[in-house]
Amino acid sequence: MQQIIPPIKIAKKILGTQKRKDEIPYRMSVQCMRVEQPEGVLLYHTLTGEILLLTPDEAALTEKLPGSAPPDLSELVFRRFLVPEGTDEAALAGQVREIAEHFKKKKKAPLTGYTILTTTDCNARCFYCYEADWKKSTMTEKTAIDTAKYIAAHCSGNSVYIHWFGGEPLVNTKAIDIITYFLRKQGLKFHSTMTSNGYLFDEALVLRARDKWNMEEVQITLDGTEDVYNKRKAYVNSDGSPYRRVLNNIGLLLDTGISAKIRLNMDGNNEQNLYILIDELAERFAGKPGFGIYPIVIQRTAGTDALGYTVKENSFYAEKPQSMRSYAEKKGIMAVAPMMRNLTLNACAADNDRATVVMPDGRLSRCSAAEDGGIWGSIYSDEVDEAVLRQWRERKPYEDECRTCVVYPQCIRLKKCKSRLESCSPIERSYREDRLRRAVLGVYEEWKAAGQS
Repeated sequence: MQQIIPPIKIAKKILGTQKRKDEIPYRMSVQCMRVEQPEGVLLYHTLTGEILLLTPDEAALTEKLPGSAPPDLSELVFRRFLVPEGTDEAALAGQVREIAEHFKKKKKAPLTGYTILTTTDCNARCFYCYEADWKKSTMTEKTAIDTAKYIAAHCSGNSVYIHWFGGEPLVNTKAIDIITYFLRKQGLKFHSTMTSNGYLFDEALVLRARDKWNMEEVQITLDGTEDVYNKRKAYVNSDGSPYRRVLNNIGLLLDTGISAKIRLNMDGNNEQNLYILIDELAERFAGKPGFGIYPIVIQRTAGTDALGYTVKENSFYAEKPQSMRSYAEKKGIMAVAPMMRNLTLNACAADNDRATVVMPDGRLSRCSAAEDGGIWGSIYSDEVDEAVLRQWRERKPYEDECRTCVVYPQCIRLKKCKSRLESCSPIERSYREDRLRRAVLGVYEEWKAAGQS
């Protein structure tokens, strides 16, 4: 038995070591993900964050459970990979979260995470865009300056993370220049990422993004090969083939040292074409540091709180992205999600007091997908709408099946969230489990590459 990564410190501190008792039967924890490998079996505990590698003989012993835990598996008991039968692990996870949140509330949280909408306008007209009916507005130079001043006044001197968003954020690069220049002048550390369609980049702008904006990663969506992509994006005032231009810009980003994560939006009309796209992307970008793709099933009705799929379609679409991810992995271009190394105490930025969305007019919002419903304040005032903040912290109740789901310790569902189903679907569950599995494998490969095996 070898430890690949240790448990999360706060989880270990709260849980301590579980005692082993000879007289009671044990079973494998429902919060333990099992990943078969030629060398043995990887076990990942989704609450504690610990990863272990069992030998084939040790793994074989676990298959005889539930029952008495043999001495050779004592470490699995101590580390809670094995738990007594009848253990309510969901309740235990809830208690760990509650205690960790109590510790967190003792410290005043500086505002260090910012999603900044430089504009709600866009040079593309994607049919599934949830912002299609939003009022179009663009951040002025004055608002950009005031946004930078707000960040400096509320980050308590800590390093700041900025995610540039829109619309298409590159429609208004002036705002990005102003904000980043001010932060640099103030001597504040910051780094940034961006969600963009990638069309408006060029060589000079890519260099500016790296050197002035401290850009680390850009997420770009591709919906298909050239003909399919160009039709679905429906760019305004495009010159030549947008598809070819975006692919060229992806290459520029990678050559400059900025990661490019490519989201493949899949629906019933473009599934097969995306396989051809994966082939094209692999031929051009496989082996390039910082490049990776991930397929996602897009919503049928944008902006609603349900995908609108039937039960049969849910099962169908749960399998399709997983098959596509496996295909992309064989081609060497599947993105590997980073391993979570903290307890999950927030669903996302929407219920995180350390983060906010800045709208183009300076209003502060809980969620970049909520045009008006998530407004809790403004960069021009210290007044806070506590009622809105409370609403965005409210969580959906867990269902019975959630309590035995391996993802449970890392899953928080907000009542106000419109991008998640009322109930967890096979699509979502499959995606989250597969994402975790790939993250575990990524950590294991790094461990082996470091010569620790």
